[in-house]
Amino acid sequence: MSISPISSITRSATRLDDEPLNILTFPTHERYETGLCKTGHNFYAYRGEGIKDWNSDYAELPDNYCLLDPDLGAKQIPLFLDFDLVLSQNKFGQFQIAEKMASMLHLPLVSLEHTLPMPEWDLSTREALKQMRGHINLFISGYSIGEWGWDKKDDTFVIHHGVDTNLFKPSDIERENHILSVVNDWINRDWCCGFYSWQRITTNLPTKAVGDTPGLSEPASSIEELVKDYASSRIFLNTSTISPVPTSLLEAMACECAIVSTATCMIPEIIEHGVNGFISNDENELREHLVTLLNDEDLSIKMGKRARQTVLEKFSEKKFVETWKGVLNRASECFFKG
Repeated sequence: MSISPISSITRSATRLDDEPLNILTFPTHERYETGLCKTGHNFYAYRGEGIKDWNSDYAELPDNYCLLDPDLGAKQIPLFLDFDLVLSQNKFGQFQIAEKMASMLHLPLVSLEHTLPMPEWDLSTREALKQMRGHINLFISGYSIGEWGWDKKDDTFVIHHGVDTNLFKPSDIERENHILSVVNDWINRDWCCGFYSWQRITTNLPTKAVGDTPGLSEPASSIEELVKDYASSRIFLNTSTISPVPTSLLEAMACECAIVSTATCMIPEIIEHGVNGFISNDENELREHLVTLLNDEDLSIKMGKRARQTVLEKFSEKKFVETWKGVLNRASECFFKG
């Protein structure tokens, strides 16, 4: 199946400035992609073996996000549509498929990387992944670019997470004096999310866990219920070790939870210790900070308000959407000859 490059060139030349782009992508991160859909563009998600599927427990499917039929294999791509670009969201299976799609359809390839390289990778593996470049390359933080050792050229940009602060916000619900954590598949992801560290830190302290982790916790039944979990909790604990920017951390901040977190990856750029939260990589210190906040409601309220202000200033959804619009429009104008 091959498409003439003429169709993609004609599409770009005739598409109106305010006409939505048609973007081929892959289900990856439900709440992140919900934010992407607020650009107003149309997303068509390719599905298949080894590709994560959309989980409606994490977010409802937006009207402009279409899940394609995995039973059709490569034929699930609707060729009656004029696509504008292909968006890959990781280098661990998606990029290889996306690259073939972009070549076959004569479209620009945008490569977004949410994750960090694994510590156990040898040099040859890292170098091979660094060769996977799209026409536009995106990372979620400057820290990520550094960790990948990425050769930053004119085709590389950082787009910080955006939080819907009209949805994730404090409420009049009375806050319970407990420690909330929100993680999916936590036990199996101990290597990056610090489950056993959480257990040690919070021994005999009042906790609440939310997320799809069998035997430990259930996911919130809806986004509204998740917001209620944040808004009714005084303290939020993040124990991640390898996560550039934990989404749940930003959501908790937006809901004015007092934050206690590991000081890994980009987190020290988000949390100023003692100002809008407490950070440390020492389990005993993290426990001490939790106890301090449990015993000092005024301090927890003050830090929670400062945490929300940080999100409003640095991680607004409006800035996220506008930046993505600019990048996608730029990418749609990238042509190459097949």
